[in-house]
Amino acid sequence: MKLIPLLLELEYRTFEAMVQIQYAEDGPKGYDDALRALPGVTTVTLASEDSESKLARYKIKLISQKEAIEAFQAFKDNAKSKYNDIVAVKVGEETIEEK
Repeated sequence: MKLIPLLLELEYRTFEAMVQIQYAEDGPKGYDDALRALPGVTTVTLASEDSESKLARYKIKLISQKEAIEAFQAFKDNAKSKYNDIVAVKVGEETIEEK
């Protein structure tokens, strides 16, 4: 079996949502590229950043074979497990759109 036909059979979907991330000591500076490096993330756009409260809001675009909620749950789990400075990740479920 050839790999190309097999890959063409897979169905990927793209989702976009607003995500709020709370950071620990270092704050949100420089995490845009780190979030882009997570599996399934295609774009990360900084919407707002507050160094005092250590919060940042992003528009995150994912590609996944999973349903939207499940895909963003995987993003949350990956972000918190990979980066120790991330304290909390909240996905605005009402902002999720399929693109």
